[in-house]
Amino acid sequence: MNNPMFDFSRIIDKNFYLNDPAVVARRLLGKIFIRKTSGHLLAARIVETEAYLSRNDLASHSAPGPTKRNAPMFANGGILYVYMIYGIHYCANIVTEAMGKGSAVLIRAAEPVWGIDEMMINRGYGKNENSTSNIKIKLCSGPGNFAKAFDLTKSNNFARLDGPEIYLLDYAPGPDEKIVSGKRIGIKKSAGLMLRFLIEDSPSISRKNCI
Repeated sequence: MNNPMFDFSRIIDKNFYLNDPAVVARRLLGKIFIRKTSGHLLAARIVETEAYLSRNDLASHSAPGPTKRNAPMFANGGILYVYMIYGIHYCANIVTEAMGKGSAVLIRAAEPVWGIDEMMINRGYGKNENSTSNIKIKLCSGPGNFAKAFDLTKSNNFARLDGPEIYLLDYAPGPDEKIVSGKRIGIKKSAGLMLRFLIEDSPSISRKNCI
């Protein structure tokens, strides 16, 4: 892979995740999420995130305290927290801060950069289907679509983010890319918190409006 995005000497250290979720959510923009599975390598560049805090955030799954469902949020940062919503879609979150805190960052959208044909199959499309449309751009647009494209399920709960199967590579937004923040999507509790972060001009973000 002759691509600067795939400099494997830049696998993100676990200490990166042991920070405030709002800080991590913003710093995750531009990073490359990678999964190796069934002989395939899937990779996408994160372009949209939402932070869920350990305190004063009623929308966070950790707000009621530790439960069987939210247990990964109370582990040390640097692992996945995967849960199902509406009985249909999985959502992939990156756990942040130290053990016992209860915080995470939801990956809302990413730009596919490798393994796109496999992602299309995971999403239910035929291989190379509609290659001239914007389907490929939107493969990882929205948290449910991101998890499905990477075939992430409850079996990936607690998965480490420093390999060998799943890991993130350090990569930064380009100098001309504008990072903006706004309110989280579909949130009724603690709805005023400005904890959604995105690369504004990315064609893969889930929703343009950031008010």
